[in-house]
Amino acid sequence: MREEIAEAAVEQARRAGATYAEARMEDSFTETISARDGALASMERTEDNGWGVRVLVGGGWGFASTTRSDSHAVRDLVAQAVEIAHASATARKSPSLFYASDFDPAPSSEVAEYASLVQRDPATVPLSEKVALVLDACNEASKGAQVNTATAHLYSRQQSKYFVSSNDLRLRQRLTSTGGGVTAHARAEGASYRRSFDNYHQAGFEYVESLNLREVAQRVGAEAGALVVAPWVQDRRTTVVLGSQMLSLLCHESCGHPIELDRVLGAETAFAGTSFLTTDKLGGFQYGSPQVNLTADATLAEGLGTFGWDDEGVTAQNLPIVREGNFVGYLSSRDTAPAIGRSSGGCARADGWGRMPMVRMTNVSLEAGPGDTTLADLIAQVDDGYYLDTPSSWSLDDKRLNFNFSTELCYEIKNGKLGELRKGASFSELTPTFWGNCQAVAGLGEWQLWGFLGCAKGEPLQSAAVSHGASPALFTNLNVVKGGK
Repeated sequence: MREEIAEAAVEQARRAGATYAEARMEDSFTETISARDGALASMERTEDNGWGVRVLVGGGWGFASTTRSDSHAVRDLVAQAVEIAHASATARKSPSLFYASDFDPAPSSEVAEYASLVQRDPATVPLSEKVALVLDACNEASKGAQVNTATAHLYSRQQSKYFVSSNDLRLRQRLTSTGGGVTAHARAEGASYRRSFDNYHQAGFEYVESLNLREVAQRVGAEAGALVVAPWVQDRRTTVVLGSQMLSLLCHESCGHPIELDRVLGAETAFAGTSFLTTDKLGGFQYGSPQVNLTADATLAEGLGTFGWDDEGVTAQNLPIVREGNFVGYLSSRDTAPAIGRSSGGCARADGWGRMPMVRMTNVSLEAGPGDTTLADLIAQVDDGYYLDTPSSWSLDDKRLNFNFSTELCYEIKNGKLGELRKGASFSELTPTFWGNCQAVAGLGEWQLWGFLGCAKGEPLQSAAVSHGASPALFTNLNVVKGGK
């Protein structure tokens, strides 16, 4: 019945003069469970459902949404969207770049479905099992020396989507994501030292089980305690090996955001800023060394940025972004891709039924290096340097050109082997200089995928879940400094 309402809205929009119309209907269920210092801290379950219609009238966009599904909802919602589109058209300096017939790589008249691969539905896992897991993980982390605060959490989300458009697309998707994490704070002499782990995949509860959070919590607690007595990092320019988790955030901040074509074109700068990767650089700018290959892949199994179709009905794609250091691609939508003479990259996403889609990251990742090079092999190449992993804080300018990152974990590397644990490591650089100093990337056996639940962009603010993968990599001439107590 609800799907018929969305279809009726598209048909009514066409009769009202829309050159294009689409409706998105979504139901979602989210559950979070957390523990703090050995006690259950919170347990939240939220459900959300509604739908929206977007229309193109006279070169202007109109969008309206509602939770209603009564007989008058279609009439009222379409009338509102069309009215907004007329107003938008009068304010535009040029017609919309969106033309579904010219820039739609997805076939018309398609009826299809997509669903996450799920072995164990998180909604069917007994609550007692989940609570026991977060309590056990929290208690294990608390056993670390001088740990005064420990937390653990579990997360699951399920979304059911239905998309219908005036070019006869009818697309159903069911997306399931799960994950969890643990954090330990050790305190001494007024200073606190943090170690943490968390990760999330598009998968069922079997992924949570694979994280082995009880064992991870033991390591996290021990490392937090070890940081209390560890010496501070020494300021110097040096060779570093960056771990997979650290590089995943660098992929997000220094590559993923500046390749969003709407911000490149100045169409969305309110929250995320602009980009140093302007359109004149496409195909002719050396973003990094020949060892650097970056890809945006919305078809990647278990990625939080994976789907069958984006929220404009465009098929998920695997997009080259950087090839052997050369910048070759953007994240784009139907409305932005024509500006550079391309079809949509299928990167339009909305954070729910009540928002218009905008260009968002999918799974932007650093490709593994050739062969079977391991993390140990990279470390063996370093006579004197650092191994850094797990981001703790970061800042970037609004073009994503200058950045500073701090890490939770730092080990000295001496004569090709890991040495003493250090604390307080930070590093800063220009994005192309940093990636240009990449000397080697470990092989596929070291490649890991990391999920981020909340990437913020837009006004009104929207949040998107994304994933980024990387193998550890070796960088030269990086400025590592003490981040402060």
